Amino acid sequence: MNIKLCISLLGIILIGGCAGNQGPSATDSRASSGQPRTSDRGNKPKVQPKPAKITPTPPKNSAAKILLAQANIALKQQGPAQAIVLLERAIRIDPREALLWIRLSQAHLEQGHTTAASQHARKAIALAGSDAVKTGRAWLQMADVLEAQGERQQAASLRRKYARYAG
Repeated sequence: MNIKLCISLLGIILIGGCAGNQGPSATDSRASSGQPRTSDRGNKPKVQPKPAKITPTPPKNSAAKILLAQANIALKQQGPAQAIVLLERAIRIDPREALLWIRLSQAHLEQGHTTAASQHARKAIALAGSDAVKTGRAWLQMADVLEAQGERQQAASLRRKYARYAG
């Protein structure tokens, strides 16, 4: 008899938990229309905070993460050649990390190596998978490469599509 009582209580708790969170009200048409909400006292729209800067997750491998940080510093202080050395070492450690390929593409692009930059950007796109932030950043890097190759319309199209990932 105790088991039946426990199962019944567990069922009630589960049903109550599911019913408690129903999201935005369907009667508030402003929530789905994208119109700004107004306060109860007047018709002034509430000021919406700016969205937080979207940053990709760093590599999980700590050695690759350290090398990426060193490459970012080297890119600013020593130039792209040193950054490329560090990024290639990081990629040998973590070859499936899209962020490393994006940065390697950026370094090659700074050196004017558009073919290598394009190959690395494509590799980043392929590796980004379901990570929307890394996918967006990889496509924006491809837009930079296309711009450098003189493909301004294609670059502009990609930038419009992935503008929210610009950082």
